[in-house]
Amino acid sequence: MNPVVRYARHSDYKRMSRFADDHWVKDHVYIRKPELFEWTFRRTRLWDEDSYSVAIAEMDGEVVGMLGGVPYIFNCFGKQSLGLWLMNYVVWKGPCRGLIALQLLNMMRRPPFETVMGVGPPQWLLPTYRAMGAKTLSGIPRHVAVLPGAENRMVDLMSMVYPEWDAARLRSLVRAFTLQSVPEPSPSAGSLLPDTWDRIDWPQLAAETIGAVRDLDYLTWRYLQHPLFCYRVVTVPEGERTGLLVWRLETIRRVTPPGLEEVDRIGRVVEFLPASRENAKELLAVFWRDLHAADAIGADFFGFHGRIGSYLQEGGFRKVDSHSDGLAIPWRFQPLERRDGTIPCAIFALKEEVPMCSVDSTSQWYWTKSDADVDRPN
Repeated sequence: MNPVVRYARHSDYKRMSRFADDHWVKDHVYIRKPELFEWTFRRTRLWDEDSYSVAIAEMDGEVVGMLGGVPYIFNCFGKQSLGLWLMNYVVWKGPCRGLIALQLLNMMRRPPFETVMGVGPPQWLLPTYRAMGAKTLSGIPRHVAVLPGAENRMVDLMSMVYPEWDAARLRSLVRAFTLQSVPEPSPSAGSLLPDTWDRIDWPQLAAETIGAVRDLDYLTWRYLQHPLFCYRVVTVPEGERTGLLVWRLETIRRVTPPGLEEVDRIGRVVEFLPASRENAKELLAVFWRDLHAADAIGADFFGFHGRIGSYLQEGGFRKVDSHSDGLAIPWRFQPLERRDGTIPCAIFALKEEVPMCSVDSTSQWYWTKSDADVDRPN
């Protein structure tokens, strides 16, 4: 019997949950927290209000595959169109697996969504993506910093993940990512999204970047209305402009026989939009102060954009691939996992006038780990 592919109705949630639990991840956060699933896949302003932005495949009345998508507004140097982030590609391992995967993908690659981006697809799908014309990237650039005074805690954390490493190797890695000093923060820093953002800040950013439209509507939905995480906003004014940094504090937990055990805390920067090089330094100075006050070990940031990447490095962060062991720094912290710190990406259906995303210093794509559902609980 051939699979039947359609968009999921709201009444399909329990069936999709059972399928994901059996064939993807046991007790996944979308199963534990239905409100997160609703927030992610029910953006009714950009999708049919009668269905989730999830394609499902069925055979003999059973769910055998699913592919989620988050609709968003795509910006290319000020020009807007609709885009879609793909995620959670789960296909039953049966004889029709390839056909089901293709049919699900075709359900999401359709008008009016001109730019379709896959974030963190499983390795087995990358050849299929490329065969269908996607441009693939090995990973989102990642920057990491360890706070002064937290070096021993970071060594302890890394030794939990890599008990076979000797002390010299652990300390060499941690030392390479430790901030040399923490500057005095700006006294004019704020903690609210500025009312002038859509009128003054976003138009200028839009004219020089490629990626999701980051107006107040998007920032409010993505951060202030998130059903599980408490994101923190840092703003620093510069003339009429305002620089923006958004982050959250994450508790690092490892698996032990009795259950999850709290190990430490780390900051996850998910938005960094400074008004200038000097403004970037002031934003980071406030962030380092707040991070230290939260008793965190350090911080990381996943994101594309050449100039902003250079600002991060000038402000104390370091790219993980600049050190021979940098990619070994874990990026999954609940639970703490041993895996390389890369998140592969794929981009479909770009118009010819849109430059390809890259990790180059000249890249004008602004695309962070908070896009799609990559920044979420495990």
